[in-house]
Amino acid sequence: MASHLVNGVRYYYEERGSGDQVIFFGHGLMYHWRIFEPQMEYFAAKGFRCIAIDWRGQGQTEGGGTLDDYSMYRLGADAYQLLSDLGIKQVHWVGVSMGGMIGLRLYPKHPELFLSFTLIDSSAGDAPELLDGYRQMAEGYLAYGLIQPLQEGLDAVFYTPKMAERYPQVLAYWHAYWTNADRESLYKAIIPVIDRDDVTDTISQISVPTLIVVGVEDMSTPPAKSEAMQQLIANAQLHYIADASHMSILEQPEAITAAMAEFIG
Repeated sequence: MASHLVNGVRYYYEERGSGDQVIFFGHGLMYHWRIFEPQMEYFAAKGFRCIAIDWRGQGQTEGGGTLDDYSMYRLGADAYQLLSDLGIKQVHWVGVSMGGMIGLRLYPKHPELFLSFTLIDSSAGDAPELLDGYRQMAEGYLAYGLIQPLQEGLDAVFYTPKMAERYPQVLAYWHAYWTNADRESLYKAIIPVIDRDDVTDTISQISVPTLIVVGVEDMSTPPAKSEAMQQLIANAQLHYIADASHMSILEQPEAITAAMAEFIG
């Protein structure tokens, strides 16, 4: 575990391994670095240096500031600065949902940073059809915390119904995190993702090897969005994860690790 001051904010990150090649892990909204524990352990044992960040206002990274400070462009700049300060010039970027969206916005500014992309349950587009529902959930969370209807709504967004019986302890862990997190900071993290711009027009610039992974039952960034990205990114691979929704990395961690191992090495 480590922390580092980045653009005025103390960022928390976890590090495993010490290889020459670096894998950077960016988590999805309302989570933190721990979603990547199995993948970090696997790749560290294979000789990679693995770094997983907690985005601003999430996990153990400080919050504060305005909504602009939580924009995905700002978070990408934070990640770039952290890696630069650590002396890291190139990474395999692995992003779940929001973590992938941040990478897609950082790439045009710093393509030299990227050795490869792994985009898990992510999207280049915006999601106008989901805005009202997600905004109501965010405002409800800010006002009341993790009340039962909100918990049920979040679970329906993130997981298939099988998650509760498959990994009840994992589900309980994230419920506790949402209960105890700083609600204002997490709210500020949520809104820029809801209001994100569409970067579909820029992703054709991506020239590094790209793996796109999506849960077959993902309702938040459904397979059609992953298929659209595959069409626009040269030679991108698309891998479907069965029996998984938006947090396929938590529902099917072994399948995610296997797909990444085949892709990254």
